[in-house]
Amino acid sequence: MRAQMNKQQRETRRLHWRLGLTIVFVVALVASFLWRQAMLPPEGPLLPGQVRIAVPEWKGDRATGDKIELAYRDLPALNGDAEAPALILVHGSPMASQAMDQLIPALNEDYRLILPDLPGFGGSTRDVPDYSIRAHAHAVLDLMDALEIERANLLGYSQGSGVIINVADLAPERVESLTLLSGIGVQEYELMGDYTLNHGLYGMQLLVLTAAREVLPHFGALDRSMLNVPYARNFWDSDQRPLRGVLEKYDGPMLIVQGRQDYFVPSTTAREHARIVPQSELVLLDGGHLLPFKKAKEVGGHVHDFLKKVEKGTAKLRKDASPERLLQAASGQPVARREAGGRTLAFYCGLLLVGTQVAEDLTCISAGFFVARGVVPFWAATAACTFGIFVGDIFLYLAGRFLGRKALRHAPIKWMLKERDLSSMQEWFQQRGPMLIVISRFMPGTRIPVYFGSGMLHMPMGKFVVYFFLASAAWTPCLIGLAWWMGDAFIGYFERFEKYAIVGLLGVVVLLMMIIHLVVPLFTWRGRRRLYGRWRRWVRWEYWPAWLFYPPVALYVLWLGFKNRHLALFTAVNPGMSGGSGFTGESKVDILDKLSGAGEAVAAWTALEADASAEEKEERLRAFMEREGLDFPVVLKPDIGERGSGVAIVRDWEAARAYLDKCPDTVIAQRYVSGNEYGVFYVRYPWEEKGRIFGITDKRFTAVTGDGKTPLEELILGDNRAICMRAFFEQKHSEHLSDVVPAGERYVLAELGTHCRGALFLDGSDLASEPLRAWMQQVSDTFDGFYFGRYDVRVPTEEDLRAGRNLTVIELNGVSSEATWIYDPKHSVLFAWRTLFEQWRIAFKIAAWNREHGERPMGHRATVRAILGRGVREPFEA
Repeated sequence: MRAQMNKQQRETRRLHWRLGLTIVFVVALVASFLWRQAMLPPEGPLLPGQVRIAVPEWKGDRATGDKIELAYRDLPALNGDAEAPALILVHGSPMASQAMDQLIPALNEDYRLILPDLPGFGGSTRDVPDYSIRAHAHAVLDLMDALEIERANLLGYSQGSGVIINVADLAPERVESLTLLSGIGVQEYELMGDYTLNHGLYGMQLLVLTAAREVLPHFGALDRSMLNVPYARNFWDSDQRPLRGVLEKYDGPMLIVQGRQDYFVPSTTAREHARIVPQSELVLLDGGHLLPFKKAKEVGGHVHDFLKKVEKGTAKLRKDASPERLLQAASGQPVARREAGGRTLAFYCGLLLVGTQVAEDLTCISAGFFVARGVVPFWAATAACTFGIFVGDIFLYLAGRFLGRKALRHAPIKWMLKERDLSSMQEWFQQRGPMLIVISRFMPGTRIPVYFGSGMLHMPMGKFVVYFFLASAAWTPCLIGLAWWMGDAFIGYFERFEKYAIVGLLGVVVLLMMIIHLVVPLFTWRGRRRLYGRWRRWVRWEYWPAWLFYPPVALYVLWLGFKNRHLALFTAVNPGMSGGSGFTGESKVDILDKLSGAGEAVAAWTALEADASAEEKEERLRAFMEREGLDFPVVLKPDIGERGSGVAIVRDWEAARAYLDKCPDTVIAQRYVSGNEYGVFYVRYPWEEKGRIFGITDKRFTAVTGDGKTPLEELILGDNRAICMRAFFEQKHSEHLSDVVPAGERYVLAELGTHCRGALFLDGSDLASEPLRAWMQQVSDTFDGFYFGRYDVRVPTEEDLRAGRNLTVIELNGVSSEATWIYDPKHSVLFAWRTLFEQWRIAFKIAAWNREHGERPMGHRATVRAILGRGVREPFEA
């Protein structure tokens, strides 16, 4: 008993910790939100020398009528020339104007420098309706108006180049010259080269950063960080497609400075800009994207020399370009977009390798799109993804090897792999290890348990490493090639249906995932049957997950609670039953003990206390069986449990010892009762003498019949009922899946009358009779304070049930009982909901009467703890 109490205390502490952490998180989240609303200023902090000015707010090309604050620095020329030409330095994303600081020494001597923080960045207003390069261009022009600058030289770094190109489009007469520094421009050379494909990635980036900002208590830290929502919005809101046309008609001076090893804006972008702007000067430097930081002096020198030419009037205009370059500009033959090479290729391959550790299939699909757009060659994408997947497989193997069986008790491994699976898995590995590894790569949902399990079983690493590599090498090029082919075809029709492009892109990704998870399994009989079982579980509501089926019932229970002025009033329906009238955590020992007055109507039982050793439990079990004159089989089950968790029918002392040694809880040993099993839902209003039968469930145990040549696994797959519970049956009977069932022999898959463990439930309400009702009332009257619940009984025949004779109670459940005849395949989900509504209406009606006569329901806080405790308590599995 002490061990049982200690376990309950541990569970209570875990519940309190979980509840406490949840409350702390929610409070912190609310506090963070309120702090951000009250304390976070609408603008960022100012740098030394910065000031703010009010400018119009823009959404695209439309002024909203509101004002925003724009922070900027205005640095006069150091040479003292009050009429010095103005140079506006426009930063990129995610950095603000301080990104341009290292260029100031080389340029400020002869030029007046204007360094704005674009809306959403730095010291300017954080929250604006449009963060696009187009809206930013309007902000730059508004700043020029405010500072009374008629014409200016513009330098744009990275994303800022898109801003100054838009300025040249909006007001070409106000642009003295343009300098593109590591600058974006034409759409075709940006990332994957396509607006919609790029925006698919930008959208995912925006979703992640927005979710992090809204669901994490950060007290403004994520608002102030560089990689924040304005940064993501800058890319999401911007459209580079019009920039080619703007550049093709721009006729003023232009300087293009680009790093040869730029990963983010490849040098081919600069070469294409130089082609379509024939008067431009192109300077290629050794370096990457951070030229204003790492090559500031060299960049500053080139910009200074170019501006001097502009100032003197010697910088070329379009009309001054050479005939050869004018011909190239008019040729319509863009600079070939080279596949990535060198460090750039290594960068992309690194991204793919990391991506495979997060989502293998999606990364391979993305790699196929990269190949389709010419970003990386097929061989490099395949090699990177194959190596990444191979590394992930080895990690799973090593994790299983070093974590061992204790990992089976923790998520997510416990959801996919059970202790009882390991013995059959070991046999499979020995018989067909290579085939199992390869098949698992092509069968969704099997890779993690197979690879992790192989490590846990200490399978030979050298041999399995080869299998892992061969499996990934076979799978990866197929998936990447499919994505390449589909991506190429999709992009080909892209412009024709541009407004549907985003939906189309998502459709392609979904289609590829469906091919992986639905089409590939169709090539084998096992795969087709597994898919059929999954389909049956979705079209038959009896297998729907709780989150899909129970919301209408939960809402109705809440409505009844509000109507009766106590949300947990139903916990007063059975005052004599622990656990809130049998709502949760009730003791089966306590319930059976209170039924002791029913005598032989209840199957003989005894409690084996948790604080006893396994040997003591075995000794007490022997004494019980001898006293009751029992032989095997006997039923063993934990004192606290639901939905059949931990219930086992043991047939020998070896199985009994294994159960008693493994189960940490108080164990109930009970006489095994043969015959048919029924669930009889009994209700008695306290103000009435006679009770009634609310309904009856006829429980059938799912079985398959052997033919003398087919193994059990295939019999399960071939049975239209068993296939719906395939995963459970394969785990439960894992040691016998390869056994051939003799011809004509009936192999019982489900021995327990529990729907979630494979039993077939039929509506047996027509079996209700007055003798049965009278028998149920006679038993129920021995339990003081019981009015509402379901008896699980076994009886030799249906005729005995109707006659109310030879019945044996094996269990009684309280208010959380369910009218399980609703799961009869002939009933609709609407019938199920109506029945459950009636069940809960009755429960509240009885509970309300009990409350009026002095019984107290559980408090709301205790009810919440009980509900959360169900999630904390790990059910024991036999």
